[in-house]
Amino acid sequence: MLWLLLAAHIVGVAAAAIAGRRGMRTGLLVAAIAPAATTLVAVSDLVSSRPDRRGELEWVPGLDLNLNFRTDDLALMMTLLVSGIGALVFVYAAGYFSPDASGSSRFPASLLAFSTSMLGLVWADSIWTLFIFWELTSVTSFLLVGHKNTDLIVATAARRALLITGGGGLVLLAGLLVLSGDIGSTLSDLTPVTGTSATVAAILILIGAATKSAQVPFHVWLPGAMAAPTPVSAYLHSATMVKAGVLIVAVLGPAFAGVAAWKWLGLGFGALSMLWGAIGALRHRDAKLILAWGTVSQLGLLITLLALGSAKAVFAAVSLLFAHALFKAALFLVVGEVDVRTGTRNIDELHGLARSMPLACAVATAAGLSMAGVPPLLGFMAKEAAIEAVLDAPHLAGLIATVAVIGGSVLTVAYTVRFLIGVFGPGPPTETAPTKVAPLRPAMTVPAVVLGLAGFVGYVAAGTVTSLVGPAAIELKSDASTYSLIRWPGLKTAFVVSIAIVASGTGLGLLLSRWTGSIPRPVGADAADASIDGVLAFAPQFTGRVQHGSLPVYLATMGTTAGLAALPFVVDLSTDHLVLWDNPIQGVLAVAIVASAAAGVVVRSRLGAALTLGAVGIGVSALFVNHGAPDLALTQLLVETIIVVGFVLGLGHLSRRFPKKSGSWRAARMAMSLAGGLVVMAGLAAASAAPAGTAPISQLAETAVSEGGGSNVVNVILTDTRALDTLGEVVVLATVAIGILALARIRQMEAAT
Repeated sequence: MLWLLLAAHIVGVAAAAIAGRRGMRTGLLVAAIAPAATTLVAVSDLVSSRPDRRGELEWVPGLDLNLNFRTDDLALMMTLLVSGIGALVFVYAAGYFSPDASGSSRFPASLLAFSTSMLGLVWADSIWTLFIFWELTSVTSFLLVGHKNTDLIVATAARRALLITGGGGLVLLAGLLVLSGDIGSTLSDLTPVTGTSATVAAILILIGAATKSAQVPFHVWLPGAMAAPTPVSAYLHSATMVKAGVLIVAVLGPAFAGVAAWKWLGLGFGALSMLWGAIGALRHRDAKLILAWGTVSQLGLLITLLALGSAKAVFAAVSLLFAHALFKAALFLVVGEVDVRTGTRNIDELHGLARSMPLACAVATAAGLSMAGVPPLLGFMAKEAAIEAVLDAPHLAGLIATVAVIGGSVLTVAYTVRFLIGVFGPGPPTETAPTKVAPLRPAMTVPAVVLGLAGFVGYVAAGTVTSLVGPAAIELKSDASTYSLIRWPGLKTAFVVSIAIVASGTGLGLLLSRWTGSIPRPVGADAADASIDGVLAFAPQFTGRVQHGSLPVYLATMGTTAGLAALPFVVDLSTDHLVLWDNPIQGVLAVAIVASAAAGVVVRSRLGAALTLGAVGIGVSALFVNHGAPDLALTQLLVETIIVVGFVLGLGHLSRRFPKKSGSWRAARMAMSLAGGLVVMAGLAAASAAPAGTAPISQLAETAVSEGGGSNVVNVILTDTRALDTLGEVVVLATVAIGILALARIRQMEAAT
């Protein structure tokens, strides 16, 4: 079934691109089919308590590289978020974009390609499967953020997001490589790891996760990505992509439970991001930027809880992950509707929308209060579990988490109040007329209403939500089975703290909603862009100095590198097994080859050099014949013939003799050539001293006819066993030929002018 669903998504990408030619809305509705079907399958699996679905595809059997998928309870919960919210976002986007919007065939296909990548990441059951789809989410999100690629601001934001998340992907890969050496590549069979390698892996993986989940100091790409269309912001930057890093931390957390660096670095990322993200939300007047910075803060809360690692904290993190996706996606959808119907999303320019857009106001209020942790909403129950978890956490880690969570929660309530008043409030007294509003678009309103109601329904059906998030938490921490979401926790310490948070946050939000000071400059984005610009400016300069086109310098560099690499072999080299030749003919041919090569060094004419080069090739062909390899000999003769003919034809356009060079220059080239030859000889001698093993010729001979379809084993190896390698060589030769033709055509055009 997993392969069928993935195939449906892949086919859907092509179908959306084709349907998009008839209009943006058609392409989006076609793209919504696969996520909707996946949602129904996930719901069916949850209702029927179906055991885990699994799928495996051998990729490179010899290297044990497979694509492994599994849908456990955590994966099913994430599937509901990825596909369920995805289907709603596709419908919403059909109302968001005008029928004649540009990129109608590209945007639906890119958005569904991202959804496919995120599903692959959620279902991944091996390190390599996870990394492949991790990188695919980075690439597809780059295409979506840069949808309006003619806008310089958009292009800069897309580039920033790609470089930060892509660089983080490389760091993640390094961490996964270190981790795989300790536990293997299967994620469902994780075991705790300790030691230096585990510490290194933990640090690298956390850094990689922090880049994707926009943790300070890697957070600057997320606010900039708000230049993307609002459906992208609602889907990628609240419900799915930014949760990829959180998912990595959750899945790999059990393996690093005994690694101190995992806890302290995770707490550092989470606590700092929660506080700084909330402060950033209070600094802006763009409604989308308020929500974007709020996402940084909420993701910091999730990382903080997962870094604590206790059963209560893990349960609270999974519950908040589910609730956050619902209320933050709803808020983004409302902001998009406000932007489309009013032409602005600046809270200073919005007045009286509570009356002119009552449905959007109701949805935003419900989602915002859920984000602030106010009952009777799903966010309240999840936030209450989080507060209990940090209050129960012992020692310094508990103190850090408690300060960060309580402080961040107060600021969360404050920016929520400021957001709601700024967008839907009456505005300053000087503004008497409400903002003009365009007619309602049902395709935009209905998905927002569904997500807004989900917070209230989740509170009413707390048992059902617990049956969804509880097993997902148990997958990560078996002790989490004792916890559940509670509608009314009673007058406990955590509830009293929650009341104080809401009260103080509301007061702060009301105070800041009246602030009319100047907008501060963004912190971090300018520095990040300057760093990226510096890297892009340095790259061509560095490449120009290294790839300068001097063949002698290239040869010297390669010779020096090869010589250094050969030193370990030379030290342990044994010559007891070496013989000069197996028969005298080999000795004669070897002397002839060396003499031809030496003649090529001293000959002064170009034609003579070409002929000596051909003589070397013919001598090598003779050695192949002497060793009983006629196929290789014929191939070598064919290549040498073509090369010599090509040289002779090309020499007609050059002078007959080489230009004069100094003796020292020639001596340096000869020394370099001799050094290269000695390196090759040392390598061959070392290789010949190693155990030869069993030649696979018998197995190849048996399968040459049945599997390869040929009786000549050598030909079967070249055309079947090494088919991809041969194809690659053909592609290289074809590319070189095209390049030569292009250069020749340029010369002809220059000569004609």
